[in-house]
Amino acid sequence: MYKIVIGGISTECSSYSPLFQNNIDFKRIEGDKLIKHIDFDFKKYNIEVNPIFFDYSLPGGPIKKSIFYKKKEEFLLRLKLQKKIDGVLLIMHGAMYVPNVEDPEGEWIQDIRKIVGKKCLISLSYDLHGQVTDLIMKNINYFAAFKTAPHIDVYKTYKRAAKMLSDGLITKKKNFLSWLPIPILVSGEMSSTFVDPCKSIYSKLDKLNKINNILDTNLLIGYVWADVFRATAAAVVNSSDELVGKKVCREIANLYWNKRHELKFDMNAGSISVILKNLPNDFLIIADSGDNPTAGGVGDRADI
Repeated sequence: MYKIVIGGISTECSSYSPLFQNNIDFKRIEGDKLIKHIDFDFKKYNIEVNPIFFDYSLPGGPIKKSIFYKKKEEFLLRLKLQKKIDGVLLIMHGAMYVPNVEDPEGEWIQDIRKIVGKKCLISLSYDLHGQVTDLIMKNINYFAAFKTAPHIDVYKTYKRAAKMLSDGLITKKKNFLSWLPIPILVSGEMSSTFVDPCKSIYSKLDKLNKINNILDTNLLIGYVWADVFRATAAAVVNSSDELVGKKVCREIANLYWNKRHELKFDMNAGSISVILKNLPNDFLIIADSGDNPTAGGVGDRADI
C-alpha cells in the first residue's frame, strides 16, 4: 500500500490593499472532511490517505509574515510526524503575497520537498490565476490548474492532480514538467474562459491532451493585482516525453501571446458617467475592475 498526505493553503492577495489577512480570515478543512473534499477514490489505487490541513480564505490583502510562517511551520511539523510518505497532494491557489517573502508557495513547497525527499511524488493543484516559478516547478512532479474562469472545475482539478499522482505511484513512469512564462497580465474581466479568445484557447488544451505522451496541459492567466517579480501568465505541460512536452508548451504560450490584443472586457465597460447613462432596465451589477473585492480589492469606492 502507498501512503500519501494531502493539504495546502489557498488565497489570493492584492499587494495594493492596506488590509492584512489574519488567522480569523482563514477557514480550515482537515481530517476526514479534507479527504471527502478531494472526493477521489484513492482506495482503487491501494493508497492510504493522511490529511494534514487545507487553509483557505477569500481574496484579500497581504498575509502577515508571522501568520504565513506560523501556518507553514504547523504544516511541516505535522508532515514530519508521518512515517514513509510516497506522495503529497497539495492544494494551493498560487497568488499569496507576504511582504518580504518573494515566493511564498515556492518556499512552502521547497520545505516540503526537503522533508519528504527526492523519491516522493508531489502533485500540485492550482488556480489559473496563480503564479508559477522555477522554485515551484523544480520541487514538484505533477501540476494541474483550473481551466475555467469563473471557476466551475475546482473539484475536477483536484481529481486531475490526484489521478496523476496515483497513476505515477502505480506505473513508476517519469513525468516531465515543461513551463514557459508568457509576458501578459490582464484582469479576470478580460480573460473569462466563457468568451473568446480564452474560450477557444482553453478548448484547444483538451485537444492537445490527446497527443501521444501528453498527460495534462495548462494555461495560467496569472494574478494582476500584486506588484511582484513572479507575476506572469504561463503555460505548463505534463508529459512522458520531454521534447514533446516542450513543443506543446511552446504552442500553448504562442496561442495566448498571439491573441493578446483580443483580450478585452467581455461586458459593457467605460467611465462611471458613461455606464450610468446606458443602464438596462433589467438586473445588472456595476463593478469597478480596479477595486474588485473578489480579487482582493478593498471595496472602499464610495461612488461605486
